[in-house]
Amino acid sequence: MHFTTILFLPLRNARRKVLNSIMTKKIMYGITLYTMDLPSVLIAIVNWNGKNDLLECLASIMKLNYPKDNCKILVIDNKSNDGSQAAVSLYYPEVSLIENERNLGYVRAVNQGIAYGIDRGVDYIWVFNNDVAVEEDSLKRLIEVGQQDENIGVIAPVVYSYSNPETIDNIGYKINFWTGRLKKLKYGRDIFRNKGDEIANVDSILGCSNLIKTSVFKKIGSFQTLYGVYFEETDFNVRAAQKGFRVVVVKEARVWHKNASTMNKFIFRRAYLLLRNLFLFELLNAKLMHLSVFIPYYFFVHIPYFLLRGGVYGLLVKLTERKRKQQNNF
Repeated sequence: MHFTTILFLPLRNARRKVLNSIMTKKIMYGITLYTMDLPSVLIAIVNWNGKNDLLECLASIMKLNYPKDNCKILVIDNKSNDGSQAAVSLYYPEVSLIENERNLGYVRAVNQGIAYGIDRGVDYIWVFNNDVAVEEDSLKRLIEVGQQDENIGVIAPVVYSYSNPETIDNIGYKINFWTGRLKKLKYGRDIFRNKGDEIANVDSILGCSNLIKTSVFKKIGSFQTLYGVYFEETDFNVRAAQKGFRVVVVKEARVWHKNASTMNKFIFRRAYLLLRNLFLFELLNAKLMHLSVFIPYYFFVHIPYFLLRGGVYGLLVKLTERKRKQQNNF
């Protein structure tokens, strides 16, 4: 079902290309009218024991000013035991729910959502983390950019910090295949340097909120299941770019991310997964000349860094928790 509205000319030239891609032109009584057929979107959210975050996320999504007939929501639950499934059914009965019989991991679960969307013929799939809140105009702004160019395949908002709402947390990455490092781009220095810049091409974007055309999935497949979690979006972005799709960030679209709410509970496992998947990402995507430099760099730089970071951070977390418990006992 399509949402229909009527707009009258004159139209601004800057908007004409976008409007032509989503509107049908009609002339009635000498007046030019446009019937708008907005693309259909499936918002796919993977959840595992994140009930409170999920409910907050859904409350945010419900405020989007995008036609409800063109925007459906799917939660893929990985065998949560915190009442997430019942809470979604109770508070948001309009949300579709896949209840897995076991924890399939993030990538397999999100691929379920992608298959669900493709089977139902949607135009876009918005891969969304359960710990993200979204500004009400963001989906509309992302769609507008996506409709500008058929080669734009992966579209992301600017990601702000949930705990510091005016602080930008992520606007994408530049990949260095020689070292395996992902340089976090800086707003105003690396991209969006000029006031008129509305979108920016990047090598990769943070996976918490990616709007992806279903045409991309049909051409390159879904997320690579070998990763499980971490680097799956980077791998996908690289594969999309190799097939001619643009990966872009939209300045005027905003979300707020709590930043790895679930995995922060498992610091050492997180370090292990990052190390493993970085190596896997390079093996799958880097050229032989890159690997000749990356492999020694991985063993002499990446492994010591992640072990030290994971160990120190994990120790600090344990000490903080112990101190909190001691304070609660008094």
